[in-house]
Amino acid sequence: MVDYKRILQLRAEGVSQRGIADALGCSRNTVAGVFAAADSAGVGFGQVADLGADEVRALLLPEPVRPDSGRAAPDFEYVHRELGRPSVTLLVLWNEYVARCRSTGEVPYQYSFFNEQYRRWMKSTGASMRIQRSPGESVEVDWAGDPMWFADPLSGTPTQAWVFVAALSFSAYTYVEAFTDMTLSSWIEGHVHAFEQFGGVGRLLVPDNLRTGVSRADRYEPALNPAYAQLAEHYGTAIIPARVKRPRDKAVVEGSVRFVAGQVAAILRNRQFVGLAELNEAIFDEVAAINARPFQKREDSRLVVFERDEKPLLMPLPPIGFELADLRKAKVGPNYHVQVDRNFYSVPARLIGESLDVRVTSSIVEVFDGVERVASHPRFKGVRGRYSTLPAHMPASHASRLVDWSPERFEQWAATVGPNTQAAIRAILGSRKIVEQSYRSCLGVMSLAKRSGGMARLEDTCGRALAATPAPSYTLIKKLWAGWTPVPTPPPPSLGDAGFVRGADYYGSRA
Repeated sequence: MVDYKRILQLRAEGVSQRGIADALGCSRNTVAGVFAAADSAGVGFGQVADLGADEVRALLLPEPVRPDSGRAAPDFEYVHRELGRPSVTLLVLWNEYVARCRSTGEVPYQYSFFNEQYRRWMKSTGASMRIQRSPGESVEVDWAGDPMWFADPLSGTPTQAWVFVAALSFSAYTYVEAFTDMTLSSWIEGHVHAFEQFGGVGRLLVPDNLRTGVSRADRYEPALNPAYAQLAEHYGTAIIPARVKRPRDKAVVEGSVRFVAGQVAAILRNRQFVGLAELNEAIFDEVAAINARPFQKREDSRLVVFERDEKPLLMPLPPIGFELADLRKAKVGPNYHVQVDRNFYSVPARLIGESLDVRVTSSIVEVFDGVERVASHPRFKGVRGRYSTLPAHMPASHASRLVDWSPERFEQWAATVGPNTQAAIRAILGSRKIVEQSYRSCLGVMSLAKRSGGMARLEDTCGRALAATPAPSYTLIKKLWAGWTPVPTPPPPSLGDAGFVRGADYYGSRA
């Protein structure tokens, strides 16, 4: 509390407003206000030297006559605490307050003045407003701040995992999942998995103003990411982003973010995980235990309140879950494939040269010619340069050519060229998970034997490729073939100028 008497004393000693504020640890505006009140009342330190601090305050700032004089003062600490319980409102508490006053013969506040006094009490104590939430009303979502870690199963490299959190506002029942990035695809996938875990959807979806969900933040009309808006439309929910720098708008998930960082991450901090799936399995176990743990200041647990009060009121899930789709245009190449993210997917050969519509999801690549779907392939993930070819899409000549070949036949042919070619063909056949995908590379190596230099040139080129790497590719062999120079053959030995001379004796014997 501000010591008004001490301010007047320092003023009488000639200390400046800034000096008084620094000495007493209050603001200059407060000091200026006391100066103005003292001037208005015509009071100096001499008049208040013998008074107590409270008496000086009452002299400078007398309490105004209030309309609640003679009325019973409510217990606003009790009111604030009760508002945290489900379905309790200010109107309910005011009615209880009025009933108590009537039972004791006291005069209660009017409802409007009761609300006004409660707001003043909150402002003076720094308490936060209780946000009334109904079961099944809203789901709050966000990314946790600090990443977790796992080891890449192939290389062993430490990899960051970002934690997605979704919490139901009423029960605080929480879903947590780790992703390798915070892209729109992971954001959407986290929502879908959370809704499936909840077994339903809230009527409202309350995210933060992060870029993956909200394209442009605005207090009144935020612009949502189109894909995020499509997700809300698919599930029949409405997105209400939290106001910028207002974490209390989504207090439940903010608390859940803290508990994830403070409990789950702390509990798992010394464990080593190989792969994202193993990390998520451990996270799911820990979050399930936390959801089942009793509340500290409420009855029951997140799980009990969720299953009893909230789950029955959630909106049902649609028959098919939402899947993020990216629509593109792609031209069919001469090899009757379209390129998507540096991988290749076949379409019927009759569409070579056509520009087609491609729908790309996290798991499927679909190709459309107008409204007709002409191809559907599983999407390659984390690789480049892979081919997905359906036999039905091949021209008749290509299909028969590939069907007739097998790994054994390729190796038999390579053995007729030489050991280097045979070793190179074996390496190419073993480079693909599905051996048929390597046939075209083997056919490319075979075609080199028909060019200038023939089998000898191919055998020498494969030898140089194997010297460079134990697993040469067709591309490497082709490059070395282009730079090949024949080894010069030494000329046969010559007799020089001597020639074939029989000598005089030979001719003499004929005489």
